[in-house]
Order: sequence, then C-alpha cells, then structure tokens
Amino acid sequence: MIDRFSFELPPFDRLTADERRRLQASLDLALFPKDHVILGRGAALDALHVIVKGQVHERRGGELVAVLGPEEFFDLKALFGGGQTHSFVAAEDTICHLVPLDVLADLARGNPGFGSVLHEDFADKIRALANATSNREMSALMMARIRQAYLHAPVHVAATDSLRDAAAAMKREDATSVLVRDGDRTGLLTGSDLRNLVILDGRPVTDPVGPLARYELLTLDRDDLLLNALVLMTKHNVRRIVITEQGAIVGVLEQIDLLGVLSNHSQIIALQVERATGPDDLRKASHDTIGLIRSLHGTGVRVPLIADLVTELNRKIFRKLYEMLAPPELVANSCLLVMGSEGRGEQLLKTDQDNGLILRDGFEFPGLQELTASFTQHLVDFGYPLCHGKVMVSNPEWTRPLSAYKDSLFHWIHRPDEQAQLNLAIFYDAAAVAGDPALLEEARRYLMSKLLDNQAFFTQFARPTLSFETPGGGVFASLFERRRNDPVDIKKAGIFPLVHGIRALALEKHLTESNTTARIWALADLGVLDRPFAQELADAFAFLSTLRLKAHVDVAGPGTQTDNLVRPQEMTKLDRDQFDDCLGFVKKFKEFIGYHFHLNTH
Repeated sequence: MIDRFSFELPPFDRLTADERRRLQASLDLALFPKDHVILGRGAALDALHVIVKGQVHERRGGELVAVLGPEEFFDLKALFGGGQTHSFVAAEDTICHLVPLDVLADLARGNPGFGSVLHEDFADKIRALANATSNREMSALMMARIRQAYLHAPVHVAATDSLRDAAAAMKREDATSVLVRDGDRTGLLTGSDLRNLVILDGRPVTDPVGPLARYELLTLDRDDLLLNALVLMTKHNVRRIVITEQGAIVGVLEQIDLLGVLSNHSQIIALQVERATGPDDLRKASHDTIGLIRSLHGTGVRVPLIADLVTELNRKIFRKLYEMLAPPELVANSCLLVMGSEGRGEQLLKTDQDNGLILRDGFEFPGLQELTASFTQHLVDFGYPLCHGKVMVSNPEWTRPLSAYKDSLFHWIHRPDEQAQLNLAIFYDAAAVAGDPALLEEARRYLMSKLLDNQAFFTQFARPTLSFETPGGGVFASLFERRRNDPVDIKKAGIFPLVHGIRALALEKHLTESNTTARIWALADLGVLDRPFAQELADAFAFLSTLRLKAHVDVAGPGTQTDNLVRPQEMTKLDRDQFDDCLGFVKKFKEFIGYHFHLNTH
C-alpha cells in the first residue's frame, strides 16, 4: 500500500520494530502536482520528505543539481545544517512521506546506529559538495596558461653596452634582468649576476655585458601551461624563463609571478587571510584575487562560481581587517556591512567601496572616526577605489547607531526622493561580514515592517529600471552594422535594469535574498515569475556579467577604475548575436516591470 513506509530504505532499516511503529504512526502523506515548488529557498522545514512516487528536481538557482526518485529523500542539509539553500520542484505528480523532524531527531538520539548513518549521509553530501567545488577550481588551476600570469616586458641591451649601462636600464625600466643582443643570439643577464660580477668579482662597471651573459635561454611559449614553467624552473634551479609568441620574445616570466598565480587557489588565499598578522598581508591576499579571477575565467569556470569564491574571499579579508583595527568591545557592539554589488555577491572586479557600520544603541567608542578612516584607506590600498557616493564607513552617514539607521529607513520609505531611493536600494542589498549580525537583522526586520503596501511606493522604487535606454530586438542587428565602433555601456543597457527590476520585485514580496539570481528563483518559487521566464532572466544576467568580466579582466589591476563599456566590434559573431538577444530580452523584461508596477513608459 502506498501509505506504508519502506523500512528497507537505509538508514531506516536500522530501526527496531518499536521504532518503526512509532515512525509509521507519525507519518503524513503529501501529494504535489507537477511543477509545484515543494521546498523553496529559505523555506521553513520541519519534516524529511521521502519520495514514494514521482520525480523531484533539486535546484540551486536555475541549475539542476540532482534528480530524485522513489525511495530517495530530502533535505537533510536544511534539517541538520541550518538553512534551506536549494529548492525542490516536482518534475511530475509526486507523492511523499513526511517524517517529522522531532521524531527523526528522537530516533537518532535513541538509536546510535540509525543516528550515525543518518548524520554520516548528511556529512557525505556536504563533503561531496565541497569536493566538487574544490575539484572544479583545481582543474581550472591545473589548466592555467602562461598568458594568464604577469609577464615583465623585455628590456634589451647590446652586447657592447657596459655593466653600468645594463644596471641603468634595469633601474629605468624597473626590471630585474636584461636581454643581451649579440648578433643572431640573445642572452640573459640578471640583477644578481650584476651584483656578483661587480661586487664579488671586482669587475669594472665599464666591462661589456656580451661576454658575461648566459646564452642558453630557457624558453616557453605563451600558451604553455604554467605548471610546465614551474617544472622547468625547478629542474634547472632558475627564477625566470623567457616567454615567446610565434617565435618572438614577448616577456620574461619570473618565479615570484608564477607562484603568485599558482597561489591564487582560493583555499590558499583564504589561508593567507587567516594567517595574516597585519594589513600588508591582507593587501597581498586581496591583490591575489585578481589572479584568481583571471585563472578561473581563462579556463572556462562559470562567472557565478567565480563570484561565489571571490565574494567569500573578499568578506574574509574585510572581516579580518576590521578585527585587526577594531578592539574586541567595538567588534562585539557593531556590525560591519557590505552593500550594493558587494552585498549581492556580484562584485568581481574592484569597482568601488560600498560599506557601512551599525553600532549598538548606547555604545560609544572614542576614536571611531579615525578607525573608520583607517579602514577605508586600507581598502584603497587593497585595490578598492573610494565610492563616489561616499557609501563608506568613513562617512558618518553610514556609521551610526541602530536607532539612527531605523530613522533613515523610515525617511527613505516615507519621503522617497531620488537619493532616498538609492540609499534604500543599496541598504536592501546589505550583508553582514563582521561583528554582531543581529544588528543588521534587526534593521532588516524594521525595514520589512515599515514597507508601504501601496502601489505608489513600489512604482516609485521600480521606476529607475527604465532610466537608461536599452538597444535590442530586431533593430539592434542593423545597429551593429551601422555603428560597429560605438561602445555600449553594458551596465546601464543591460545589467542595471535586470538587477534593479528584480530588486523591486523582491522588495515588494519582502524577500530576504540579496543575490540577483537567488532573488530570481525565489520570485519563481512564489509564482511572480514563471519558470521559463526566470530561466531566461538568469541566463541573460549570467551572460551579460560574463561579457562585462571578459571585457575587463585582462586590464584589471589593484586600484583600477574600470568602465562598463563593451565594444561589439571586438566580440566574436557568436557573442555579438547572443549580446543582441540578451539586450532584446532586457527590453522585454523592462516592459514586464512597466506593466507590473504600472509605470508610465511613454
């Protein structure tokens, strides 16, 4: 009978006869029609679902993680791991047994054999997830190419030039070696060679470099693997290799830069952060994330995964820096926030700072202004430019007691001028990274409790979605032909309308998710977006984010101010076509937002 539980299913086969009777008596039977969201992200969960008949899709955002069938169950991670991060959707009409959490926990406590297998199964799933992420990242690392590392520009001198000339060239070009041209051959002379020749051997600085250079160069092509360079350096006990492209010398790869790329594995950067003893250590780790982005992107890792890794590393760095600068009593009575794209977990390149500090009401700290100014300046040193809108802890408007934040939220909601709307949007994306996260949660609860449920407020909040023109649709193909050299601001034309339109829908539904893709699928779970439309939204957002990253990843560096321009004439035809399709879809989404919020689009 369908209402009888299958006790042959591990780990339930370990239950005694009495325990089986107790579990059977506690069961509920649930029927879920096709496409029904059985468990959404963030949903409260009080029972284990055991599939009796049908099929269930487990999703992380729009990605299909697993297909579950009869005698499989979900979601142990949410029940025992403290959070529902995946969604489970009925792929066909599905029947499930529901095992109450309290009964499950009691059985696990009373039957150690059952409990150990149950928790072991949960732990195995968590380890498998972590290993899958690590393996994908390590595979990308193993495939990293020399062109993804920093190459020192070749500095040439003639064989007849003197040792002094070579030293002057190194100083002028900030180089640690020179290439010596002697007829048809090229040699190498390093700074260490110069020191040894002049200081230890006593050679006159007027001696020519030609006879003193080493002409048996170790070379690799720019498209060779970085690991090949490491093997070559190790085998020959050298610290630099000459790099060629199509037979011509294009630069010098130094050991420190090679190890810099190889050390950009996120786990190693995280270890650097944990072991950091001062801001200088954190600055190096922060700069290393740029190499991580280049390495992972260059080997085809998807942008959402890169964003997840970089977000976690950035937050570790911010947390560590704050705890270095702030005494324990300040940390305990405050909450450091990141907001905007950093809060959403979508800031790959270091575009600017968006952070704030909530203080516990009644707590005062002498020297707070000096400390927050130091925090902001250290982030500048780490490569994060100052925020043009001054959304930084060094601005007293963003370092305030909880009660003052609540007053601002009330003002932003009830007197929503342009600046108030911007501040509300930034704050809605906030995430806690250090201190007491309960302070942010209290501010968020206050925000949700004061949100106006009238159409006028949300219409006003959603209006910026339509602020910028989006070329797209059928006319865009001809636009490319007529204006191929015109760059497109991908943020204004595509990314911002998606981010803010989704943000407006999420705020209207009082969602707590901050990430744009997570909001898309949470809205789909609520039925605000149908799932095919949600999938198109997620795909378009991922492609536009990838295109933006691709346009800037090769020029990004510490402190670099990057624009948001992409140049269609530099894209492949496939990318141009997909870009056209995405912008066409953005226009369709803006029409949806206009209709949903009753915006005047004329």
